[in-house]
Amino acid sequence: MLKFKMKKAAAALGAAAAMLIITGFAVAGEGMDTARFTVALLLALGAGLFVFFDVTYGKLISALMYLALPALAFGALENYTHVLSDLDLPIIVLNLAFFYLLYAVATFLFGSVRRGFFAATLVPMLFGLANYFVVSFRSSPIVPWDFLSLGTAASVADNYTFTITWKVAFVLMIFIWIILLASKSRVSFRRLRIRLAGAVLSVLLLAGYLSGIQKSSVQSFFGMDTTLFTLNVLYRNNGIAAAFLGNLRFLSIEEPAGYSADEAEALAAQAEKEEAADAGADKPSDAQKMAEDGMQKETELPNIVVIMDEAFSDLFVWGDFQTSEEVMPFFKSMQQEAIGGEAYVSVKGGNTANTEFEFLTGNTMAFLPVGSVPYQQYINEDMPSLASYLKTLGYTATAIHPYNASGWDRDEVYERFGFDEFLSLKDFVNPHCMRGYVSDRAAFDKIIEEFEKTKAQGGRSFIFEVTMQNHGGYSKPSPDFESYLKLEGVSPKTTSVFATEKYLTLMNETDRALQDLLLYFEEQEEPVVVLMFGDHQPSDYITDVIERICKTQPEESLEYVQRGYRVPFLLWSNYGLEHTYYEGVSVNYLGGLLLEAAGLPLTGYQKFLSSLMEQLPVITGNVCRDANGTFYQREDETYAELLNDYKILQYNYLVDEKNRMSQFFGG
Repeated sequence: MLKFKMKKAAAALGAAAAMLIITGFAVAGEGMDTARFTVALLLALGAGLFVFFDVTYGKLISALMYLALPALAFGALENYTHVLSDLDLPIIVLNLAFFYLLYAVATFLFGSVRRGFFAATLVPMLFGLANYFVVSFRSSPIVPWDFLSLGTAASVADNYTFTITWKVAFVLMIFIWIILLASKSRVSFRRLRIRLAGAVLSVLLLAGYLSGIQKSSVQSFFGMDTTLFTLNVLYRNNGIAAAFLGNLRFLSIEEPAGYSADEAEALAAQAEKEEAADAGADKPSDAQKMAEDGMQKETELPNIVVIMDEAFSDLFVWGDFQTSEEVMPFFKSMQQEAIGGEAYVSVKGGNTANTEFEFLTGNTMAFLPVGSVPYQQYINEDMPSLASYLKTLGYTATAIHPYNASGWDRDEVYERFGFDEFLSLKDFVNPHCMRGYVSDRAAFDKIIEEFEKTKAQGGRSFIFEVTMQNHGGYSKPSPDFESYLKLEGVSPKTTSVFATEKYLTLMNETDRALQDLLLYFEEQEEPVVVLMFGDHQPSDYITDVIERICKTQPEESLEYVQRGYRVPFLLWSNYGLEHTYYEGVSVNYLGGLLLEAAGLPLTGYQKFLSSLMEQLPVITGNVCRDANGTFYQREDETYAELLNDYKILQYNYLVDEKNRMSQFFGG
């Protein structure tokens, strides 16, 4: 008896301690006022007493709990990042159906309410907590494809600060109370026949639910938001569970209207024909113009360096603010001398690999499921890319990324894209680091090293580097880095403000490193073309600080939201390029602009894209923008026919392996 009491006391102390620890994390993180702190202490004390005293109940109370606790779990899940009042009644019903089925499946599989409700509650509790952190770090929620990226996420997790708010603390305590309330139930299913029958029936119903929620007719019936604008809005309007499960339908790429191999070939032939007609109109090529100016012989291949710089962006797109010194003076001055502008990307705060995909292939995320990662879902074999195309012209193709080679499956994807060599973190010996990441200065030194190696062999380099210096996690203390660029006139200096100053300092460090790199290439006799652009903006907790400083009134207009998807780009050469500034062009077009600047022939696909860019200079996973500067949501029908041609060609590239026009794409 004494032993039993001791176990009960230990369990009671454990329950109370768990809630007190959660409370402590919230106090250390965001802070908690006296009233909320008192409530948290009472919940913790109540949990301990509830566990210690003998309270049990049978079928009637257990049945009432089955009606109440799954609904409570649903509400708790929503409150991690949203509020239940955001949802319409039909959407609430749709989400509740999943929770009741989930709890039924778990109860019959585990054979009792106590064990089943414990297992079922862990699902929304842990998923919701993970989703909360993912939203905090990259500004968008978890999607099914994120489970393919767990290794990549784990490799950078220690560079983030995991803090919880008082709201999240109370959500976690609600989940713990759900488990505690169910733990007192004595209802179990000892008859194997009843247990199996219940399990089979509930599993079949859950399978039917999962199948149904992916169908357009069901989504329309319940009034689900199907506008693939931003994932945060989608999850807010549809409920986290329904939105996540509804996205399962996007695991495969939808075939475009009118697709056939013959139609794809006809579009490819038309692109070649139009380019030939343009060439016959006495229009000099960039190579011819450079030869006439004595800057480059037509037969001489320029070395090509592409830098996709991690989280490199210009926060002044959000408005004017004052800093202790200019953030990126060299980069901006070069934009006004060479070719520069603003590039639109499909991601924000993360999913770097998607910007890589758009640049290296000329494809767009506009025709792929929201939140998908092509590197991990669709690049499963050798495929044409900018690297494979430049190799046909005599280039040595080298990829560089100063971090783990397996991140986003780059070690496999780069090989499938035709790169000759991939240099990852293991190839950097005692590099200079900032915040634990290889600095851009060290990364750019590796570019010089590879350039010199290829030059000594008498070859021409195509070097594609993805940096790491500016990766997220700006609020975490960094012993090897100190911010020197300050926001002026900003008070109080909160954690977010300090993080923003750290981010701006990193941008300045990149600017200085780029200046030294271009000074080096300027002194080289061999022609060199350098393209640099950012992969995405930092997470919202950085841009929100700038919005508050600029007193920007947030809007939900397409134009305003797309400020968060703008990054700067620079296209420079050591033999001079005619200055051009692009107010807005999406990353899928940058490969073609690079080839033109280098005086190299375009692939058939790049010819198609060059023509398309004249009408739709911006096509991303979120929007498109026409030549008049008008934004359209990606589902808008205004340019549906034109976009469908693009979609047909991309489908041929990604899906129709048997009929893929490899040469057209640059293979």
